[in-house]
Amino acid sequence: MAMTRNPDVREVLNQVVKDPRYAEVMRVPLFSVPQLALVVLSLGLFGLASWGYITGQIPLWLAMPANFLAVYLAFTPLHDSSHRAVSSNKLLNDWLGMLPGQLLLPGVNMTTFRAIHMDHHRYVGQEGRDPDTSLVDVPRWAGVAYLMFADLNWVYWYYKYGRKIWSRKVTVWLHIMLAMVVVSHVGFLMSPWWKEFLLLYVIPQRVGLGVVAYTFAHIQHPSGLTWDNEPFQSTVYVRGQSPFRRLMFGQEDHTIHHLVPHVPWFKYKKVWQLANGVLRKQGIPARGWFEGPGEIHVPTEAEKAPIAMRIAAIRDEADGIRSFALEPVDGRTLAEGAAGSHVEVHLPNGAVRQYSVVDHDPAANRYTIAVKRDDAGRGGSRAMHGLKVGDEIAVSAPRNNFVLYETAPRFVLVAGGIGITPLLSMAHRLHGIGKPYELHVCARNEASLAFADDLARGPIARQTSVHFDGADGRSTLDADQVLGRHGGEDLLYICGPQAFMDWVRQAALARGWSNDQIRIESFAGAAGPQADDHAFRVTLAGSGRTVEVGPDRTIIDALALQGIEVPFACMQGTCGRCAVDIVKGEADHRDAFFSEEEKAENKHMCLCVSRARGKELTIAV
Repeated sequence: MAMTRNPDVREVLNQVVKDPRYAEVMRVPLFSVPQLALVVLSLGLFGLASWGYITGQIPLWLAMPANFLAVYLAFTPLHDSSHRAVSSNKLLNDWLGMLPGQLLLPGVNMTTFRAIHMDHHRYVGQEGRDPDTSLVDVPRWAGVAYLMFADLNWVYWYYKYGRKIWSRKVTVWLHIMLAMVVVSHVGFLMSPWWKEFLLLYVIPQRVGLGVVAYTFAHIQHPSGLTWDNEPFQSTVYVRGQSPFRRLMFGQEDHTIHHLVPHVPWFKYKKVWQLANGVLRKQGIPARGWFEGPGEIHVPTEAEKAPIAMRIAAIRDEADGIRSFALEPVDGRTLAEGAAGSHVEVHLPNGAVRQYSVVDHDPAANRYTIAVKRDDAGRGGSRAMHGLKVGDEIAVSAPRNNFVLYETAPRFVLVAGGIGITPLLSMAHRLHGIGKPYELHVCARNEASLAFADDLARGPIARQTSVHFDGADGRSTLDADQVLGRHGGEDLLYICGPQAFMDWVRQAALARGWSNDQIRIESFAGAAGPQADDHAFRVTLAGSGRTVEVGPDRTIIDALALQGIEVPFACMQGTCGRCAVDIVKGEADHRDAFFSEEEKAENKHMCLCVSRARGKELTIAV
């Protein structure tokens, strides 16, 4: 289906996509100099070398390597155009990929290549779904020379698997491509130019295709690992200073390509920097161009399961608010509890609740959380307040749906009541890295102000303002003073009761803040497994046609089987190219592109990964 079914990847994707710099990183212009340069260089080099040899200007020993290099260079624009990462114009994008693509395979068309390559992206390592599996697990009898016939492998894969799952349109275009390959080869080999065709095209093309398959497929995916189950281990990072590595055109960062395939190759390194470098913490295996990755550690379910933690200390922070210091029973080193992260606490009464990490003290190997008692709630807070020092509970590793994007020039943090918990950790982090910020804390009165000592006398005191409610029960926070002055790249973080967050958000929007600058804590965004992949019916509002979507198909796949095309680029829910309006019904949003507020509005959806919650869905197609 799609890699965003994996909860670990969904969390990381959400962090990356919500980074303020992501929009510029993923932007594809009408014309891109690096992409155009590869197109011109590959076609020009092949044309000049062939002409030079035929006219006697260039010796064969120079013409053949030049044409091999041209074939190798041609792959990147063909590949990137399959993800619509060459030009923002659909027609221009496809032609800029297909023209140099003729050097790799005469007659190659974008319909066929996109189907082959996108299935590889969605089903890495899955036999019968990934057309490139045999390029990773090369048969011993064939050796590396097998890679020189990657195109024949794809044809074999189509007749064995693809014809059962691909649309009639893809089938037609694949056979058109095969016909053009046969006609061109037979025609030239039977002509007086057969020797030149063999020396200047067939041999360089086969060698070039083999190096392409080795560089961009064979060494990039460890055998036996799949994108669904081991997403961060089923692709690699190619390290070192090899001259071959420098000619990989971004694919040394192959994990980046699989996470956000719609990003142009020359921007991959910028993706590593997004979300405070979260991707560098995912255990991605590294290898050399010739040297394998060695032993790869894949986190087990036991390693990812909640661990037993002991309550080391309890402190009353305000009326009805207590903080709990938690330490691991077995003494293991705790995972990083970054600013804004939360843990899931499994309580003795069976309840599971999410609480922000107020502080992670690596020296003491402790997390601190804070809980406000709610006697009218569902029992989680009452159970927490019933615990004593020494009691043991199960606690998950920290997750983060409220990332502090540290590269912004200035931050405004606004907390209401218990909403101080994630923002307190953010204030300390910003103070520690020397970033300009303001922390505004709203509370009913002094007795209800949590962490008062830290706010008044701690290192963040000078940047902190406390606003108590007035006699009318309304907050005394002056929206004009707090929100009126801001830059276009400043970020506003809000946490507290829903009504409070809505009020601050609307006040910010009225004062010129954009939606992209406002970050709101919402545990509704927590990534989780998708268990309900039921069948449903999609109605197209434009034509009235209905299409059945099976539990094992995406909406895009189901539409394609009926000859209905929808633009797409990533099939991961990260680019928004396949987004459409929802006319009727409720979507099961599984993308990382739309914000939680936009998902709640249920006005738009990404067709590549999202589904229907019910049995019917009408979309504006």
